[in-house]
Amino acid sequence: MDALTPAILTDLARVAEGVGLLRLSPVRLDHPGFSPANEALDRYLDAGREGEMGFLARTRAVRKTPGSMLDGAQTLLVGLVPYDGAPGPIARYARSVDYHSEMYRRFDVVEQALRGHLPESRSLICIDTKPVQERAAAVLAGLGFLGKNGMLITPGLGSFVLVGSLLTTARYAGADAEVDLEQTRWDACGQCRRCLDACPTDAFVAVGELDPRRCIAYLTIEHRGPVADALQDQIGERVAGCDACQDVCPYNAGRGRSEPVAVSAQLPLPDGAPRDPNPVTLATIRSGRYRAFVKDTALRRIPRRHMQRNALIALGNRVGPLEPAEHAAAHEAADAEDAQVRAAAQRVLRRRG
Repeated sequence: MDALTPAILTDLARVAEGVGLLRLSPVRLDHPGFSPANEALDRYLDAGREGEMGFLARTRAVRKTPGSMLDGAQTLLVGLVPYDGAPGPIARYARSVDYHSEMYRRFDVVEQALRGHLPESRSLICIDTKPVQERAAAVLAGLGFLGKNGMLITPGLGSFVLVGSLLTTARYAGADAEVDLEQTRWDACGQCRRCLDACPTDAFVAVGELDPRRCIAYLTIEHRGPVADALQDQIGERVAGCDACQDVCPYNAGRGRSEPVAVSAQLPLPDGAPRDPNPVTLATIRSGRYRAFVKDTALRRIPRRHMQRNALIALGNRVGPLEPAEHAAAHEAADAEDAQVRAAAQRVLRRRG
C-alpha cells in the first residue's frame, strides 16, 4: 500500500515551498478531529445561514466525507498561499490573480512530485470549489488555529493566507498533530476580541460564529438580491469583499506576522496596468471595460450589475455633497435597466445630491 513516509513528506514540502506553497502537511481523512467541524457545519446549515450560497447545502454530505470524491482516498495534504496588500475598497485577495488557477498550478507541481514517489497513488487537487472543510483540515494538519472570527491564523504568517489541499489515496501513517479542534479554536486569541468589535455589520452572532447574511463579503460578492437599507449604511465604501476583521488582528501585524515570505510565494497581481477600483468608474462601467477589470481575478464571480450596485452604495456612504463626477455617475445610473442599480443611484442622490 502506498505510504507517505517521513522522507516523502519532507521532499513534497520542499517541492511545495519551491513553488510558493507553504507548510505542506498531512491529515488523515478519518482524523477524529473532523467531527466537531462537521457538527458545526450541520448547525450552520440547519440555521439557514448559508443564505443564497445554495452550493453549501447541496454539498453538505461531501464536505463531511471528502473521500467520496476519490475512491480509496485516505489523506489530505494541506498547504497555504499567502497574500498581501493595503486596505481598500476591494479585499486584498481579490485584487490579486485568481487564486483558483494560481493555487491549482502550485498544487499540480506537488501532485506530479507525489506521483514520482508513489506512481500507483491517485489524487485530486481541491481548491475552494471542491467541497472540503479546508480550515478544519489546516488546523488538524498543524498549520494554525481558528481565531474568534473563524479565520485560520498561522503564527508567523497571520490570517492573510489561502488554504488548498491535495486529496490522495496515499496513506499517512504518522501520528496525528496534537490538536483538539473543539478546545483550541481561539485559545491563542486570549481576551482579544478586536475582530468581533471591528465588524461593521455586527455579523458575528457568537465567538467564532459568523452569519454571512450580514457579512460585507457575502453581501458584495454572493448576494444577488437587494441589500437592506441598514446594511447598506454599514458597508461603508467597500465594493467587493471586506478585510475589517483581519485588519485589526494582532497576528497580522508586528511580531505576529514576522515570518519572512519570499515575494514569489505571495499571490501575485494580475498582468497589465493596475486595476483602479474607483466607485465612480465602477458605477457606470460598460461591459467591455468590466471584463478587462475583472480579468484573471476572483472578481469575475461578481456580475457587472452587482458591482455597479456595490459601487453606488459606496458612493452613497461617502460624506459631503457630490463631486461633479459622482453626480454625473449617479444620474446616469439612475436610468439604468437594472432595478437594484437604479435604487442604489437614487439613494446616492437622496443622501448626497
